[in-house]
Amino acid sequence: MTRILTPILLLIVAAIVFFYFTDPVLTDIDGLRAREAELEVALVNADKLLKLQDKLLADYRNISSEDEENLNRMLPDNIDNVRLIIDINNIAKNYGLTVKNPAITGNKEEEEEKTKSVRGGKELEADNSVVISFSVSTTYEILKVFLDDLAHSLRLVDIEDLSVTAGVERSSLGDYKVSLRTYWFK
Repeated sequence: MTRILTPILLLIVAAIVFFYFTDPVLTDIDGLRAREAELEVALVNADKLLKLQDKLLADYRNISSEDEENLNRMLPDNIDNVRLIIDINNIAKNYGLTVKNPAITGNKEEEEEKTKSVRGGKELEADNSVVISFSVSTTYEILKVFLDDLAHSLRLVDIEDLSVTAGVERSSLGDYKVSLRTYWFK
């Protein structure tokens, strides 16, 4: 009888040891293996990011001083209102125009309420922009070319408003009030 009870008792003890001690340890090991796989993926991604960072840093160091100056003009780190008005006036002079009544409004940095706007599918903080308004007297055809030059200048601008006080004839001069928003990088 002991020959039958001993193996049964040993099987019961083995089952108890397995379910109460070994199985939780094996479950922990499986969890640790899954965590190890996640960490290995993260390590591979970190290596890729370091290589990309090194490549971008090398590309950044290869930017010529002229290109860097152009980038700083396109999206400066501060707003230089006077310089921007001078740039707009220089573009206007190419067409024999005079910028009249320049005004800077909507400096969102000084306003308490910070709003957000969506432009081009991306959300931009509105506190790093300013609206510049000015007037010019010209024909419609010259205005189109002038606005095209503004759009293709190095400075990033969005024309927000264009008011027209037309002359009597199509070829006569009209007064155009232009409001544009320009940005800077903080």
